[in-house]
Amino acid sequence: MNLEVLKDKKVLYVEDDLSIVSSFSPILEKVFDTVYIGNNGVEGLSLFKTKQNIDFIITDIKMAKMDGLSMYQEIRNIDPNIPCLVITAHGEEEYLSKAQSLNVYDYILKPLDIKKLLEAVILYFEKKV
Repeated sequence: MNLEVLKDKKVLYVEDDLSIVSSFSPILEKVFDTVYIGNNGVEGLSLFKTKQNIDFIITDIKMAKMDGLSMYQEIRNIDPNIPCLVITAHGEEEYLSKAQSLNVYDYILKPLDIKKLLEAVILYFEKKV
């Protein structure tokens, strides 16, 4: 796994389950240059609007206040080219269909496997080069 492609990247990580955040954010912070963490879609959208040069979004789908796909839809109105990977415990067609319509880059099912997540993000940036 070529983690070097992530060293200079800024990621927005939005997850409402604090146990998941506390488990995975330290790993993300070692791999990425900068990690902005939001606890729901409203916080994630606010972070996206106030922080500069976010390269990638990782978000849970189902969250309080604003779900991850609604947040991503709002973000795409600001930057239609920003890539997003969604994390979900839900296999419902409604969510996956909406994710496809938003051109979500990829999705990872919970329980979260950090190796799969990092491999997916690395693959995105390797394709981009």
